[in-house]
Amino acid sequence: MSKKPDDFQVNTGGVNAMLSGLSGRFDTKTPDQPAIDGTTAERHNGTTAPRPKQPAPPAPKPSKYTLLLDQDDALTLDQLALTLRRRTGRPVDKSEILRALIRLADTSDPINEALAKTLDRRTPQTETA
Repeated sequence: MSKKPDDFQVNTGGVNAMLSGLSGRFDTKTPDQPAIDGTTAERHNGTTAPRPKQPAPPAPKPSKYTLLLDQDDALTLDQLALTLRRRTGRPVDKSEILRALIRLADTSDPINEALAKTLDRRTPQTETA
C-alpha cells in the first residue's frame, strides 16, 4: 500500500474569522426587546417581530325567539328596515334591528326611560281608591 497525499487542503481560518465577526453583532439586545423564546423569528437587525394577536373567541350561539306583531307593527318594522338600508347602504336584517334596540335600551338611560314610559302607557292602569 502506498501513501497518497491529500488531493487538496482547505484553509478555513478566514471564514471562521468572518463568521465570528458577524455573530458578535447579533448578541446585543435593546432594552425594549423581549427575550428570544423560539416563538418569533429574529430579524437581521436583532429585533424580533411583534407577537401575532390571538383570535377572538367565537361568538355565543344566538337564542331563537318568536315575535308576534300586529299588522301595523309588522309594517313599521318593514319600513324601518328599508329606511336603514337606504341610510347605511347595505341590507339590514330585522333581527339585527331588534338586537341593536335591545342593546340601546340596556346601555342608554334616556332610551331605557322612554321605553319604560311607553310600556307604562300600553298596560292598563288600575286605580286604587
